[in-house]
Amino acid sequence: MATYYYTAKDRSGNTITGSIDADDERSAASRLREMGHFPMDVRSAHAQGVTYGRGAVAFIGYFVSPLCTGINIRHLSFFFRQLAILLGGGMSLSEALRSLGSRTKGRLGAIVADARDRVSAGDTLFNALCRYPHVFNRLILSLVRAGEMGGLLMPMVERIAAYLEYEIGIRRKIALAIFYPAIVVILLVPASQLEALMQGGGEAYFAALKQWFITWVPRLLLAAVLVKLLFQFSCVKKAWDAFKLMIPIIGPTARRIAMLRFSRVLASLYGAGLPLTEAVSVSSDACANLALGARISRAISALRSGIGLTQALQRTGAFAPIVLDMLLPGEKTGRIDDTLNTVADYMEGEVDASLQKLAIALFVVALLVVSILVILLLVRFYTSYFNKVMGGI
Repeated sequence: MATYYYTAKDRSGNTITGSIDADDERSAASRLREMGHFPMDVRSAHAQGVTYGRGAVAFIGYFVSPLCTGINIRHLSFFFRQLAILLGGGMSLSEALRSLGSRTKGRLGAIVADARDRVSAGDTLFNALCRYPHVFNRLILSLVRAGEMGGLLMPMVERIAAYLEYEIGIRRKIALAIFYPAIVVILLVPASQLEALMQGGGEAYFAALKQWFITWVPRLLLAAVLVKLLFQFSCVKKAWDAFKLMIPIIGPTARRIAMLRFSRVLASLYGAGLPLTEAVSVSSDACANLALGARISRAISALRSGIGLTQALQRTGAFAPIVLDMLLPGEKTGRIDDTLNTVADYMEGEVDASLQKLAIALFVVALLVVSILVILLLVRFYTSYFNKVMGGI
């Protein structure tokens, strides 16, 4: 046996590192999954003559992988939709992956090629995808595993494609809500240099804009990278998600979006045949808010003790009473997945209304900020101008 250092995600979504003894890299990854972890990086302690310490593995897991291993969600959606079509047409999994691998470019193409080789060698698609946790989340992996275990891979792949398309729709709605406010905020840049325009004309104005970009763009890019890296730590992201819920207008909207995602994903997982406790665990991650997800995950222990879903979710305090009232009849009749889809449809209408209000509020706030800035610049310029005029008299 050899020693392997690993970086993985535990069931709570926290990043953990450590070492494990195994015959090879695949065995090490399998042991980690048996322990309930999702491997992010598994490396031999003496791979290619280089000794990897825990610090190096942790650095790769926290700082390198998040910046270098992501795949655009639209590309993922297109891949799974095509895979579902090919499997539905009667192709075997290895043939479908071979066909897609020849037409998929970039990092996703390399991942598909690796999955094709592993599946052709007798491995499962679940094990192949588990090697890329920054690309395939717990929801995707859980559906793939359920499909392979139940012999229903094609319907599960269709569910994944539908979920990704639905997530794209949510993100598009959010982007549309902040589009116009973002445009107004961007106008702060040229507005901030109006003093140079009034004092020195167009040439001085464009020179000032150029200097602003040279000075601030690298700083803003560095800040964006640092924020992305900082948010890899669950404690930081959880604190931000909790703070976000307390902001007027933004908080209720974020809560409704989280509940919408949770309801839709739980309906999909429960309908796929996953145990309710596992489905709730995965769905709490899929709500994309660690603060709410941590509260929802408290329902798992209640479910294991025999308490019903509605009562278990009620104890978390994360759900509005109307949602629980809608869920209770479905639980009594055994149609939880249909009821959850009804809840999700209701929450979708609430989210649309909330996003419209949020867009108006952000636009007004951004417009006021720009207006105040322009007024202050004009007041400062004319005050300075009249002081010079009066001083020269």
